[in-house]
Amino acid sequence: MLGQSRKPPLSREDAREIAIRALSFLAGDAEHMSRFLALSGMGPQDIRENADEAPFQAALLEHLMSDEALLLSFCGNENIDPQLISPALHLLED
Repeated sequence: MLGQSRKPPLSREDAREIAIRALSFLAGDAEHMSRFLALSGMGPQDIRENADEAPFQAALLEHLMSDEALLLSFCGNENIDPQLISPALHLLED
């Protein structure tokens, strides 16, 4: 791909930051947060205990990816390329 600049690969820290921003985004809207909690089977205490854990962060990104409107809203609000969510998820799953 001559003449095209290449973006540096997404790091695991980048993926973790995206997930934390996703948590903040969901927490900012009671309806979105309630839906995540209901679908994940978690309670508020579980979030406090697991927010720094990669499996929980992956679950946040999976949740966003399961709802295109929510995903696009998050990405637009946070100025994140929607195409970064899937690679971020894969990094957190490893």
